[in-house]
Amino acid sequence: MLLASPVLRADDKPKEDKKPPTPQEQFSALVKDYSSEQAKILAEYRKLKGAEQQKQLQKYFALGGEFAGKIYKIAEDNPKDPVAVEALFWIVQNDRSSPVRTKALEKVKAVINEMPLDALAKRLKTVFGLGPDVMDVVFERAKKEKKSDEVGDLLGWLVQSGSYLPVGQKAIDLLVDQYPEHPAIENACQSLGQGRVKNAVETLNKILEHSTKPKVKGSATLALGQLTAAKVDGLGDKLAEAEKVAAEAETYFTKAIDQYGKDFPAIKTAAEQNLKLLHFNRVGLTVPEISAADLDKKEFKLSDYRGKVVLLDFWGNW
Repeated sequence: MLLASPVLRADDKPKEDKKPPTPQEQFSALVKDYSSEQAKILAEYRKLKGAEQQKQLQKYFALGGEFAGKIYKIAEDNPKDPVAVEALFWIVQNDRSSPVRTKALEKVKAVINEMPLDALAKRLKTVFGLGPDVMDVVFERAKKEKKSDEVGDLLGWLVQSGSYLPVGQKAIDLLVDQYPEHPAIENACQSLGQGRVKNAVETLNKILEHSTKPKVKGSATLALGQLTAAKVDGLGDKLAEAEKVAAEAETYFTKAIDQYGKDFPAIKTAAEQNLKLLHFNRVGLTVPEISAADLDKKEFKLSDYRGKVVLLDFWGNW
């Protein structure tokens, strides 16, 4: 009896009530469940083929909408809690088309217009894929604000998120005009070199004229070479014209290597790779040698077929 009594007394103590999860804990749990469901869908996707695989893909893209309602409720029930903003941005980023996204989007627009610039710039660095509708609001906020480093950060985010979109192109123009020394200019040069931005050559020349940073100048020079080299492919069998344009591209790449390559190895490597392609991959030039095994595992060289018409079919699967 004496030995048992301490145990009985312990059992008689009332158990402490477990605290309900905080809004942040609720949100984190839902995001964790979302990621887990994503992984399951992708694992099943890899096992399927054809139409069944496409159905699984649609299921993957619709998943954000299935979680959006619960996550929106957390924001709605806790409007003053910092997790509300986090939840709203999550919905806009991950929910593609449900009615909940429309409601969340209106609140996100208000947040973008009201949040302090430094806090907004910091928030945007943690998200991606917000879509043109959100990017337009960010750009309008950047235009209205006085010139500052934070505004440059907003424009830099826009360039990184969608330089190929109209709003991204407007952000590049404003960034180059008002913030020629901002770190994001380097990313802008890379985007301009891809050839998907209007007036890219004019903008790159403006960067070269106004920037004082050697790395930015090197990136702009490399991008001009890439844009010029891309024209060569479109000239087909106009060999004389192609040769002239290729020579211009070579000048840019050589300048990027000689003037900026020593201090910026990445620029040098990229310029050298582009220069190599320019020297080999053009109509009228000798095709680089290829050595491989055929379907019968017999070794061959491309040069074995010199003088004959050869069709090269490059393919792969992942």
